[in-house]
Amino acid sequence: MYLLLLTIAMCLAYVVLYFLFSFFFKNKFTPITGKSFISIFLIIIVSFIAYTASFGVADPELGNRIMHMFGGGFLAFMVCFLVVKDSKLAINKFQFFIFSFLIVIALGVANEIAEFFLQNFAYLRFSSSINDTWLDLISNVIGALIAAVCFVPFLKRNTKI
Repeated sequence: MYLLLLTIAMCLAYVVLYFLFSFFFKNKFTPITGKSFISIFLIIIVSFIAYTASFGVADPELGNRIMHMFGGGFLAFMVCFLVVKDSKLAINKFQFFIFSFLIVIALGVANEIAEFFLQNFAYLRFSSSINDTWLDLISNVIGALIAAVCFVPFLKRNTKI
């Protein structure tokens, strides 16, 4: 159930980031196009592939790392890439990398805060030690760096800012 909520959250993040990127770099809002629905579908597919891959690992600790790398950091960075690609935003690779990396870190921290509250107030178990939180955040960063290597080279500057 929690993973389904994370997938929905990533799709909502796409919509929010679509407007945030546009407002931050153009100082105006860009309307959502039909390409956005394809991107949201791609987000759903990649998230389920990441979750399935992480559950397929015999070691639960390693599976959790894979989940945070690819279902967290990689996927969040991919969402940023899809937003920029779909909105045809004029942004250079350095701006994209820094802004997207900061967004991935913020989303990772928000996820860990949500896990903290769910573990302490809803009595759901997410981790056995504080080290798990730090390892999750490190895994998110590694996933973002992997995504950066995969996506940043394909970023095209569409027009001048």
